[in-house]
Amino acid sequence: MRDILVHACCAHCLGKLLAALKAGPEAWAPTVFWYNPNIHPLIEFRRRLKAVKMLVERAALPLIADETYGLVDFCRAVHGHETAPERCRECYALRLGRTAQQARAAGCPVFTSTLVTSRHQDHELIRAAGEAAGTAAGVEFLYLDARAAEADPRLVHMLYHQQYCGCVFSEYDRYKDTTTHLWPPSAAPKQTNPA
Repeated sequence: MRDILVHACCAHCLGKLLAALKAGPEAWAPTVFWYNPNIHPLIEFRRRLKAVKMLVERAALPLIADETYGLVDFCRAVHGHETAPERCRECYALRLGRTAQQARAAGCPVFTSTLVTSRHQDHELIRAAGEAAGTAAGVEFLYLDARAAEADPRLVHMLYHQQYCGCVFSEYDRYKDTTTHLWPPSAAPKQTNPA
């Protein structure tokens, strides 16, 4: 078995990635790494971390967790790059750079990320950021397209499932067009008809 450090952003994506690793041709011994200064607000950060801890406990996997709420680090990283895909590129570089460094420090020659399970993320940017981070730290980034993977239901049963990527910008993108929580309901943003 080869050691691999798995950067995890949430429990459901972690479940998918573990299934993809298990289904692959190589036998892996994963250690899970939590480092997500992009996840906001604080309560969202705590919900996701709690769910990852619960999944790791169920799967009997080791966990390395940086539980520092990273609002300032994230804001500094994306300042001047607030729109996608520039924001995402900076965010991937921040998180995968730290993961590669942690992989080297932990003696894991390979690292990957649950980002590769998402249908909503830019896989070209993820791969580029992971490979650059791996080269800089002297470890290998394992890219696999795990979008079709399905998590073991026993691992993710009743765990918190988020509705947006994590940052305040992605939350805005997710909910900006909804009328939920507007009062009165007729206070919904007016749509203009093009002439």
